[in-house]
Amino acid sequence: MQVSIARNLKAVDSLDVTVLVDNVTDGLSTVPKDVTGETALLMKKGMRVSSGHARCCAHFGLSLVVTARVGSDLQGLLFDTGPEAYALARNGDRLKVPFGEVSAIVLSHGHWDHGGGLPEAIRLVTAANGGKPVPCHVNDGMFVSRAVRLPDGSYLPFEDVTKPDQLAKVGAAVVNSPDARLLLEDRFYLSGEIPRVTPYEKGFPPHVKRSADGKSWSIRLMRACCLKTGFT
Repeated sequence: MQVSIARNLKAVDSLDVTVLVDNVTDGLSTVPKDVTGETALLMKKGMRVSSGHARCCAHFGLSLVVTARVGSDLQGLLFDTGPEAYALARNGDRLKVPFGEVSAIVLSHGHWDHGGGLPEAIRLVTAANGGKPVPCHVNDGMFVSRAVRLPDGSYLPFEDVTKPDQLAKVGAAVVNSPDARLLLEDRFYLSGEIPRVTPYEKGFPPHVKRSADGKSWSIRLMRACCLKTGFT
């Protein structure tokens, strides 16, 4: 964490995290007292009959709607966008996500399960906010082509994250930088790229990236970013 920037992070009164897309859905397990389970949340959002049509769907990936409150003022962002458009839009509809109140989109890293829904997220936000471009925070390392090496020595390519010029065309105000920064009235700290600097950070061995020559694959050291708020 860059202390010189993070020290200006403002305290918030509350923080609400809505799981928009996750690997599982679970309507049976008990939850901690400060967590609202899926069924209770869907009923709060209007579900009157339990059915497959009314419930959220699970998908390999992650997307969170994070809202920080100071007094009566709310500032919200979308942290990651799940693997594809359908799950993002479907769950957003069931959960009545106020996409027009999303003031920024942040991508943690360049895997399709976290960024495949990015164009749809931008579309949903701009459609709900009257067409205003939404800031979309990324860095160059997210757009490198990736693959997984299979046991037989062949490679299965990953779907690329949509490039910045295409994101801009669908309504993003792209902020492409590896640097740490504060977002949304200094309520969120975005780390920027986090390089691997210790010997044990070897990554997942089968994961590779496209080499500079565009023809071969090389070991990939993924650089991700993290998000922090002033809520403890």
